[in-house]
Amino acid sequence: MKEKIYTGSSKTLYQADEDYALIMSFNDTLKLQDKSSIVISGKGAINNSISAFLMQKLELIGVETHFIQKNNMRQQLIQFVDVYPVQVHVSSLASGRYVTDFGMEDGFVFDSPIIDFRVKNGDLNYPIINEHQIYSFSWLSKKEIRDLKKVAIRVHDFLTGFFAGIGIRLVDIKLEFGRVFNGEDYIIMLTDEISPDTCKLWDMYNNQKLCYEIAETNPDDVINAYQEVLKRLNIKTDV
Repeated sequence: MKEKIYTGSSKTLYQADEDYALIMSFNDTLKLQDKSSIVISGKGAINNSISAFLMQKLELIGVETHFIQKNNMRQQLIQFVDVYPVQVHVSSLASGRYVTDFGMEDGFVFDSPIIDFRVKNGDLNYPIINEHQIYSFSWLSKKEIRDLKKVAIRVHDFLTGFFAGIGIRLVDIKLEFGRVFNGEDYIIMLTDEISPDTCKLWDMYNNQKLCYEIAETNPDDVINAYQEVLKRLNIKTDV
């Protein structure tokens, strides 16, 4: 058994044979808003397939990602990255806190995508943090913040169009990044996963939820929703 490096709510990281790489294993656990967890049998394998597929698509448009290869149904080989302590949330429609905190209509379409930074700490419930705080805490430089926003918007815009092509609306997405030294300079690299666990995905025609949101009200429907995304992406899951 490989050395366990990190255990999160939905994934576990192990040291790989290569010093520069890790093995990321997807599990079936899904955390709810009240911080309790449920097990959705088969979810991890679906997320692994979807994330591997989308990471490769992003590589084709020049976005640097940590993805190296899919090892099996639940695991993929990823590059070791010095991960930033912030998450980047990009929203194109009002949902979640925009509805509860600002009283906006659920589904209101923003003129342009809105970026929120959140502290990558589940124990603190991922608090909102602004750019000035990030810089003042020496977490990222001003240039890194600017570059991070550019890459996040690029990822969001590409995936918005990609999902629209299969009848799915990308409402918002949670992205994680880090820095990697390429021998000359530090580059920003996309990490974590892109899946129905990290994206709010709605059917474009009836607004049916096709993501983790379903778990709060209809947990038995989660696996069907995830399978629908997999089906529309036409991903082969034989490996």
